[in-house]
Amino acid sequence: MIAFAKQKAREGKLVKVEVEYDETIKKLNITGDFFLHPEDVLDEIEKSMIGLEKDVSFDTLVFKIHEIAGDARMIGISPESLALVIREALK
Repeated sequence: MIAFAKQKAREGKLVKVEVEYDETIKKLNITGDFFLHPEDVLDEIEKSMIGLEKDVSFDTLVFKIHEIAGDARMIGISPESLALVIREALK
């Protein structure tokens, strides 16, 4: 199944998620008008979600995003904002 979700993050920017999944996440694509530096961190976040169960908890998503993002600079989004949109797409 392929699902989409988009939300305006409370930090002000639009976040769009496309996720392909069955019982687990097969592919994840995150886009939007936010900024993330260094940019390759977004690829790492997307890759880190592959294999997670489709009913993964919000807290687990936030933890994994924090773990990958580390000291990356997020402008207009937060790990929590990303996790909210990912969970919405997986509903």
